[in-house]
Amino acid sequence: MPVHKSNFCLVIRYVLLVLSGVFGLLLVACAASEAPEDHETTEVASPAASSETTNVPQRVDVGGYALLLSCTGTGEPTVILESGLGADHTTWAQIQPDIAAITQVCSYDRAGLGQSDEGPTPRTIQQIAIELDTLLTTAQVPGPYILVAHSFGGLHARYYAHTHPDQVAGIVLIDAIHEDWWSRALALLPPAEPDENKRLHDFRQYLTEDVYDATTNDEGLDIPNSAEQVRETGSLGAIPLVVLTAGRTVPVAPGLPPNLEAELVKLAQQDLQAELATLSSDSTHIMAAESRHAIHQDAPDVVLAAIRAVLNANRATPQ
Repeated sequence: MPVHKSNFCLVIRYVLLVLSGVFGLLLVACAASEAPEDHETTEVASPAASSETTNVPQRVDVGGYALLLSCTGTGEPTVILESGLGADHTTWAQIQPDIAAITQVCSYDRAGLGQSDEGPTPRTIQQIAIELDTLLTTAQVPGPYILVAHSFGGLHARYYAHTHPDQVAGIVLIDAIHEDWWSRALALLPPAEPDENKRLHDFRQYLTEDVYDATTNDEGLDIPNSAEQVRETGSLGAIPLVVLTAGRTVPVAPGLPPNLEAELVKLAQQDLQAELATLSSDSTHIMAAESRHAIHQDAPDVVLAAIRAVLNANRATPQ
């Protein structure tokens, strides 16, 4: 179910710009080709949908261990919610009912989180994509999917889209991390000195040592290997992509020298977010000016508007 690029760009411009005055949004960029002057884009009504649970939370075997899956609502494409590092499906509790009112939506617990069993190690994004595909196939959740991913979950969504391009109708990245964050943050640090700021010392240790130790994160994830797996995927092609970026500045590592902290914030909240928006030729970059990192919790209507725009663009495309 491919989306016409001009359709998508115009629909999301309309929806999000109308909401900008209410939710503090800034449309940073839209990479899709503009439509011909005589082309008209209209909002397409959602098919009949219900917020009632269509599939109560269930544990699904994905190869000798089970993952929790919670699907609600009806309609297509199905929205798949991908949580940030260490977060289970309850992180979406505030917004999942609203998504279920317009289409089917599924959240789940990755292996080792929430009500899911431990999975095989080492944990990598490649393994997580395999588990997600097995989960959706076994539970008979039909594609195509709109992947909505927060923070570290953005890496999972991008890898899944690369390995299953025909199953992905669109992606919404919610203040997602970039695979080059760790290496580029390290490059900003000054040379190590014996008497350097303790917070700087600790942050340097995190970037040079802790990040390589899977036991230091909540999912036992091999972060460097996972980042490289995503880096190798390259472009998303023309998959409709919305990048939502938090507008409220949050210190990367409180206590760092102010000039360094400012550089790191710029890298995380401006430079790398802008680069994410270049991954698809059909992308839109939105700044949620009043939101912090968890936009789906601080400003759920912003995320819902982005999802609705991708849904409407898909439903506007002739089958």
